[in-house]
Amino acid sequence: MGNLFFQIAMGLAILLTGCVSSSVHQAVLKDLSETRDRLDHLKDDDAILKSELASRKAANEDLRRQLTEFQTKGKFQSEDADRLVKRNLELAGENANLSSQNRDLSQSLQDHRQELEELHHRMAEEAKAKEEDVDRLKSTYDKLVGELQDEIKKGDITVTRVMNKLSVNLVEKILFDSGSAEIKPGGRKVLDRVGGILKSVKEKQIRIEGYTDNVPIGSRLADQFPTNWELSSARAVTVVRYLSGPVGVPPDLLSAAGFAENHPVAANETKEGRAQNRRIEIVLLPSDPDRVLQELKSSSPTP
Repeated sequence: MGNLFFQIAMGLAILLTGCVSSSVHQAVLKDLSETRDRLDHLKDDDAILKSELASRKAANEDLRRQLTEFQTKGKFQSEDADRLVKRNLELAGENANLSSQNRDLSQSLQDHRQELEELHHRMAEEAKAKEEDVDRLKSTYDKLVGELQDEIKKGDITVTRVMNKLSVNLVEKILFDSGSAEIKPGGRKVLDRVGGILKSVKEKQIRIEGYTDNVPIGSRLADQFPTNWELSSARAVTVVRYLSGPVGVPPDLLSAAGFAENHPVAANETKEGRAQNRRIEIVLLPSDPDRVLQELKSSSPTP
């Protein structure tokens, strides 16, 4: 049993150091905690019943000894015999009941040990899957950094990886002219290279996020893009369409989101800061729907 709990603790350590817990991981941890509590209570009950059974067996033996002594010494009296026989029968019934309870508890203990083994197996499988996911994400990160190293050196593109999330940040000038949602020829070449790597990504959702600075849309573009929300969303959708079309990234992996001037990465008070805020981010997220919703909630602006 000690070895089993040691294995479970090791599984938990792997999970906690591997990546952010998912709803499945939380459910497993809750099941594990509840099962361990039940097992502890059952073990206590089992010990109490065993102690009581031993005491009653000792009392039964004592009565048998007294009965034998009375018979041997010729001091046997009818009323004492009746009392001892009756008490002996009562003890026999109680012992039988305790034995039945002990068998039930033993079976419950066995069932819960089996449940713990199954939970440990599930945790080990999940830990292995998460480790493989981290390895795949690291491989994708290394490929992107190697492919985009010239743009990264210029500061036009940044690639970041935090736990199970990977982001490719492309500043506006790489993909679009000012106030436009049409991808420039040079931008299409960059997306061809990025998309060529993204096509091999497994078990991830790819979300294209559009961002702007806080400068309002000018009157010249107001009919097409009334606010920065429309501009950021249109750019994100344009990139999705290009990646799913000419590049060939599976469309069921792609989604688009526009965040306008929200979530800036630099101060909008300077020209350089505004240039950094006008960007497209390609974000790789877990394919688990619950975890995707959590990511969306954490990154979405408050209305």
